[in-house]
Amino acid sequence: MSIPAVTLSRSLQTPRLQLREPRPGDAPLMFERWARDAHTLRYLGWKPHADVAFTQRMLDWDNARWLKRTACTWMLAHGDAGPIGQVQLVAQSFEPPVFHWRLGYVLAPAFQGQGLMREAVSAVLEHAFKQALIWRVDALCDVDNTPSIRLLQALGLSCEGRLVAHTLHPNVSTTPRDVWIYARTRRPHKAP
Repeated sequence: MSIPAVTLSRSLQTPRLQLREPRPGDAPLMFERWARDAHTLRYLGWKPHADVAFTQRMLDWDNARWLKRTACTWMLAHGDAGPIGQVQLVAQSFEPPVFHWRLGYVLAPAFQGQGLMREAVSAVLEHAFKQALIWRVDALCDVDNTPSIRLLQALGLSCEGRLVAHTLHPNVSTTPRDVWIYARTRRPHKAP
């Protein structure tokens, strides 16, 4: 008997955004708006891209992971502005059923402070939990990343604790940093 795979849509719509798979031609705006900016990437696990060719290779990799169903990357398109950020879910196992996914996101500085990321992540979470096989979506958040902490709390994710020396954020430090782990699950969290 084969186990069905999670099938997440490559396109989602919110009141102000279209969330869609990466397209040819996205790399120049992604590079210009956030992929080359160490400050914007400070709490992500990747360094600024040196050139647009590197950004294109990353988008090609993201598209390959869509095909393999190991990760889903949505570009955030806002009106005619083109891509302004990304939201990603990454499968936390290779063996089906993949019930646990990890959330990540980044937004170009010019579009921050408008509630756009909250709108985008909310849509992704809603879509994810419509999949019968998804039981858990979590996010790792640097202990100093106050805006992200507020976003995850506002979206109803529960803080499960602090992971010490867990994640490398190379734009902040050369040593692993402490992170909070936030999660939303199908089963309600119980207080310890």
